[in-house]
Amino acid sequence: MLNRTVKNSKQEFDKVFLEIDHSETLSVGNKNDIRFFMLDIQNNKYCYYNMFSILKENLGRYALSRKEFERDPEMAISKAISRFHEVNNAGKGAGGELGEILLYLFLETVLEAPKLLSKMELKGTRNQYNYNSDAVHCYSFKTESGQHNQIILCESKLIGDYKTAIRKAFESLKTSLTNKDYDFSLVSTEIFKETLSEEAADRIIDQILPNATEDYKNHIIKETAAGIFIGYDQPIEAQDDTIKTREENLMKIKKDIPKIAKLINKEIQSADLHGMSFYIYFLPFNKVDDDRAKIMGQLLINSEYKE
Repeated sequence: MLNRTVKNSKQEFDKVFLEIDHSETLSVGNKNDIRFFMLDIQNNKYCYYNMFSILKENLGRYALSRKEFERDPEMAISKAISRFHEVNNAGKGAGGELGEILLYLFLETVLEAPKLLSKMELKGTRNQYNYNSDAVHCYSFKTESGQHNQIILCESKLIGDYKTAIRKAFESLKTSLTNKDYDFSLVSTEIFKETLSEEAADRIIDQILPNATEDYKNHIIKETAAGIFIGYDQPIEAQDDTIKTREENLMKIKKDIPKIAKLINKEIQSADLHGMSFYIYFLPFNKVDDDRAKIMGQLLINSEYKE
């Protein structure tokens, strides 16, 4: 499949995002992942400085197509900022694009699933296509049964209450699944060749679009999967020192994980999506409504992060 586009390595990612261990799983038969992360805590608050840096260095890589980025990498951030200002993110609220970029980072770095298309980069094409999902990634893996090639439809929500965020993410996902034939048609038309070289586009189209005879002969399964990012409020309760504060906060997040997994499984059951793969990532914020607007506001003026 494609190479990933993110600049950061997994080691650099791990310096910013601490993964929280747990044993919960999703009630689906296919490959799935539900993962929880936490930022560093300083002065009894989540510190966004390092996250801001990794977002900034990947802004152009998310918002621009591979072709557009490679034409002028030095101007990528400026072009990306212009693109973000052009796009109308009605319904997401101020700074809602932050969740889209974070999901891109998590899918490319953690899952190693390269971006195919993002809603942002489509705004740079000749026909200004509309897209239902925030982005589409591709993911390929092997099992004993054969080769699995997946298209991942992406949805992100930054909402203080994680219950509401999960519900709204699945509402958006169901809309994307209803319209997936249109979204997939963009992949199979000339639009895809605007964002990749013609040779690469033809190769990827062959890998992800069904071919009943060839797929059966070669033991290849081509499926739709879902990638979801949830950013939510997790107020930090200060303890005697920062180390205790961090440990208490970690335990508080862990306590919520079984409840969150139960909610997601309920949504999967309600929508009859047991046959899909899900790749879901959670990250708590100090106050997500305020934080997302502040972080994106500073990203889009190409500044350094200021608390």
